[in-house]
Amino acid sequence: MLTNRPNDLEQLLRPVWDGNTIYEESFFALMQPDETEEQELIIPLLYRPDRILSVTSATRTAVMEEGVDYVLRDGALVILPVSAVKRMQWDEYQVLDGDSAQYPIGFEGEGGGRLFFGEGDTMHSRQYLVSYTHSDTWEDYIPVKQSGCLPRTGALLAEGKPISLCWFGDSITTGANSSGAIGAEPYIPAFPQLVSMALESRFGSSITYHNHAVGGTGSAWGCEQLPIVFADAKPDVMFIGFGMNDGYCPPAEIVGNIRRMVDQTLALNPECEFLICATTLPNTLAMGFYANQIEHEPLLAELCRELGPRAALVPMTSVHAALLKKKRFYDMSGNNVNHPCDFLARVYAQVILAQIV
Repeated sequence: MLTNRPNDLEQLLRPVWDGNTIYEESFFALMQPDETEEQELIIPLLYRPDRILSVTSATRTAVMEEGVDYVLRDGALVILPVSAVKRMQWDEYQVLDGDSAQYPIGFEGEGGGRLFFGEGDTMHSRQYLVSYTHSDTWEDYIPVKQSGCLPRTGALLAEGKPISLCWFGDSITTGANSSGAIGAEPYIPAFPQLVSMALESRFGSSITYHNHAVGGTGSAWGCEQLPIVFADAKPDVMFIGFGMNDGYCPPAEIVGNIRRMVDQTLALNPECEFLICATTLPNTLAMGFYANQIEHEPLLAELCRELGPRAALVPMTSVHAALLKKKRFYDMSGNNVNHPCDFLARVYAQVILAQIV
């Protein structure tokens, strides 16, 4: 569910690359190894703020006070030494004496140890949201819709006709670590639900929602399961989002698996159109996770070109890489390894909608 704010859905889905207001950008108040509680903490953001509108906990339940908890100084958000914003010490993030039961992910970096990690609200309960205005513009990658893509979907929406919208992929597509999925305030829906809600709201179409994504899976599993789980769905649009768990598979093999899933879907409905997603990136400090994911997107883009107008690329690899030039991985992660928090999940929805409408 969303809050009772009447414009909440449209605010959540306002593209971060457009306009001059950022709504609830997430951050994680982690101190670097040489920083102390007595020092101010500067938070890197996507833009240079002109005015801070609000700073809250990620749950929206705690509101920070300007001049007491934070200040805006020289275009930067600064957390003050005595603040209600709770910081994490670096030795809590790189845990040198942690056992593998409590901290199952190794730290891929100098000093070794274990990486701070957790599912559920582990990250969510420690993150914060800042809304602000800015004058500078986005000067990095923009996920522009490919001309002429998804014409049938566009026509159905324009006429307000019903659409069977299907979602298939790994844990990211299940909505893992979105606050709505974990049952935490403010209950922001997973990005597939946000997209469906937005299309219904904007076009008046009835969206039939089918999500058969499963955590921990890869594209080979998808080939085995798609004809079974979607046998009765007759999809009009199929979102295919694998890759995060395929980092150690040859990229050409992954693309071949996705091409096979396209063929399997067309056997269910020859008129179906496709959203083929290139994954976001895992934490480079999470041992065993970061591999060849960054190589998938160019090959998936070529697959979309081969499929013609019926397929649109969802270029989350490029978008995430652009965000990471401005923000730290843990500012946008739901588990500190590979899942998005609410903010990055909202960007997923924004990029998908940009390819549809």
